[in-house]
Amino acid sequence: MEKALIKLSFRHIIDVNAHTSFEQEIFHESYNEFLMQLQAYNKEQQFTTWQQVRTANPKSVSLNYKVGFSIGLFVKALQQQIPGLADTLGNPVRFTGHQFEIIASDITSKSAHRVAIVYTTDTLTLLGTVSEYMLLATGDQISNLHVQQVQTFMLKLQPYLSISGYALHGLS
Repeated sequence: MEKALIKLSFRHIIDVNAHTSFEQEIFHESYNEFLMQLQAYNKEQQFTTWQQVRTANPKSVSLNYKVGFSIGLFVKALQQQIPGLADTLGNPVRFTGHQFEIIASDITSKSAHRVAIVYTTDTLTLLGTVSEYMLLATGDQISNLHVQQVQTFMLKLQPYLSISGYALHGLS
């Protein structure tokens, strides 16, 4: 059976319908920071939407990075646990990195503000699939499979979850 080393990415979309306190904090803080940072790219206030600013000034894409700083403490408070993603036993999945993205926004309507945080895991060993579930182990467990039992967990394939890194390994 072919085994693989993978990394997973999970896209967490946050908008005006934010439910958790984490989502609400991200929504409000990122919108306020967006309004402040946008001024450098919209000095004459001729644009109202994020799309208009991006189209007029391609350098404005750096706002993703700049606004992302404002949410850093909130993400750190997650203690590397991806919100909204758990294995079949309800245990949270851990992340080692994240990336912030402004999907849409409007300086005249806070309700149009929509952002995403993409969380990426460390290396996992993909042992196989069972229906819509992946059988995984933390870290690189390929060489350990011949000599010992490894701790595993199952994760359901779902929207906004993607294999973002893949290295194939064959076992004989």
